[in-house]
Amino acid sequence: MRNFTLFILALLYVLPTWAQRQCGTEVAMQELIASNPAFQKIRERKEAHLQEMTRLAKQNKALSKTTYSTVTIPVVVHIVLRNPAQVTDAQVMSQIAALNADYAAANSDLSSLPNAWKGVMGNPAIQFCLAQRTPDGNPTTGIDRVTTTRTSFSISSAASAVKHTTTGGIEAWDSENYLNIWVCTLADNYLGIATFPDTYSAAEQGVVVHYTAFGTSGTARSPYNKGRTTVHEIGHYFSLRHIWGDENNCAADDGIDDTPLQATATYDCPSFPLKDKCTVDSPGVMFNNYMDYTDDACMLLFTSDQADRMRTTLNEDRASLLNSSGCIPLNLLNNDALIMEVLYPAGQICESSFSPSVVIKNQGLNTLTSAQINYQSDNGEVKTYSWTGSLTALRTDTVQLTSSSTTEGAHLLRAYTSLPNGVTDADVTNDTAWAAFTYYADGSLPYEEGFEGNIFPPNGWEIKNYDGSYTWEVTESAAKSGTRSIVMRNLVYNANDAIDDILTPTFDPTGKDSVFLFFDVAAAAYSSLDGNNTIWDSLQVFTTSDCGVTLDSLYKKGGADLLTRKTAVLTEYVPTATEWRRDSVNLTPIIKKGRFRVVFRNISNAENNIYLDNINLVTRSTLPYLKEKGLVIGPVPVTSQLFITFLEPPANLQYIAIYNTLGQMVTKQRGSSINSSNRFIFDLVNEPNGIYFVKLIYSNKVKTIKITKVN
Repeated sequence: MRNFTLFILALLYVLPTWAQRQCGTEVAMQELIASNPAFQKIRERKEAHLQEMTRLAKQNKALSKTTYSTVTIPVVVHIVLRNPAQVTDAQVMSQIAALNADYAAANSDLSSLPNAWKGVMGNPAIQFCLAQRTPDGNPTTGIDRVTTTRTSFSISSAASAVKHTTTGGIEAWDSENYLNIWVCTLADNYLGIATFPDTYSAAEQGVVVHYTAFGTSGTARSPYNKGRTTVHEIGHYFSLRHIWGDENNCAADDGIDDTPLQATATYDCPSFPLKDKCTVDSPGVMFNNYMDYTDDACMLLFTSDQADRMRTTLNEDRASLLNSSGCIPLNLLNNDALIMEVLYPAGQICESSFSPSVVIKNQGLNTLTSAQINYQSDNGEVKTYSWTGSLTALRTDTVQLTSSSTTEGAHLLRAYTSLPNGVTDADVTNDTAWAAFTYYADGSLPYEEGFEGNIFPPNGWEIKNYDGSYTWEVTESAAKSGTRSIVMRNLVYNANDAIDDILTPTFDPTGKDSVFLFFDVAAAAYSSLDGNNTIWDSLQVFTTSDCGVTLDSLYKKGGADLLTRKTAVLTEYVPTATEWRRDSVNLTPIIKKGRFRVVFRNISNAENNIYLDNINLVTRSTLPYLKEKGLVIGPVPVTSQLFITFLEPPANLQYIAIYNTLGQMVTKQRGSSINSSNRFIFDLVNEPNGIYFVKLIYSNKVKTIKITKVN
């Protein structure tokens, strides 16, 4: 009996006692808007467009007198718990069954729906299946269990922590082709949270549900054990708002015509009819709607207009889900090989000759021991590589093919397999992969780019938008000279430490003594410099001498060092004519590495816009004596300033000191104080005329040079 009592107490400790329903979707959205007010305008424009498109969909459906055809969405359920086995396969299946019933207006408890609402009940005709194949084309149950050390996850940034391995969660499967559902322990009594379209990045799109409000069995606890929390959150995922409009007044609305105005959320399971200050007449407010806050047993319907809005969102914002093969089970045939991916070339390449690299996969039952890999660029010659190896079913191998060459411009490389194990491929429809790439000849030094042309990025330039969100773009709203510049719109960039690069063409510095980069920059911040903010947008400049594999950092500015307007800007920053600064970077140290590209990197922390204009690379000649000797001291005789210039930064130089004829030290500088022109500057204007000795003191030697000072 004692053990049984302890078991019950332990169960009560593990499973929380629920208060009233809480959804974090709108809370997170308001946090997003508070951090970036520009999102409110974006949201308003999106809402207006969505309402217009929903009205058109409603009209078309009425004119054609048809209903929606059923569509099926692939789902992957990531169970992220300290003991992920707590949520069983059966519990996951119970949630899928609940979704399929509620999103087809086929739920068994519809008999409880008041007659007043039956006339507006809608059928989105959306079904859900657990994924049958992974993004890599391997079989799966659609259930992904992950053991975490975290006790709970905050809803901050739409519960982003549960969506990344680095913060105790797991990465999303390709959100273009799967609806990702994370099941975990949510903090602060929240039951769920979802992402609206066009808010968070693709890597964070999906739904998060507390594990005791998921499904209809297992850990699901009353009154949230009919699967309606997930139904509710997926409604948000398809652009539905809370039925009361998320404001406690009658002016707010959910953008849906056939849901009555409602003052605030409804809790528990009230009796029908329920009236409030916004809807004082019968039948009152629609507390049975899935987008209210009532208990699961009281949630019974989507309206017709809600169904139209969801289908509009599916067609406009999440259309790639309709073409996903995630629900199609794998049917492994005996001999089936394919190219899963072209690794190289991809993007912009720096050489006209290249060796393609591809991933071959055995999609067949038989062990793959040989295959032909065929490839061609554009409509050119088809080349064939004979691959041999040993790949069991669903295994892969990376293969480097023989060398090829290309011309300037954009190209498409096609790679495909044939003759797996020397026989006809059992499924030729999956054999092929493509990769788009570009090649441009080296740019010429000196070089100027003001982004005034009609092509962006200009020929030879490349943009790397790593997260598929905001990135460098050309603008006519500001320019240091001419009418255009380029901008990073960090004000609306909802991410911390997001990286976006723009790369110049490749340059060959052979025969150049020195190379300098000049550019105009304008930047502002949303946060005040007088506040307690510790992270800022930043701009970095690198060079790469191996086409982006490694980077040499030459410039980094953020916060006050970067800003050209020092006061906070709460709207989208557009610089005035005087709010530009000319910055320079000495690229001479990287000349010895050979051909190079310059990389401008924006690191966003949701502050405000950064602009660049007039990118110039200039070369300068080196004095023949400096090239020969490696060191020049002058002018001699010196009258005021003495310049000590090195061809390259001197190794092991501890400091430079200047002494008079009495052996007294006049001045000195540390070796580390050399400037970007490889130069030390000493001011001797106030020293008496006469003989002086310049001592270069290295860690292993001393070099002395005599100079004369005159007026």
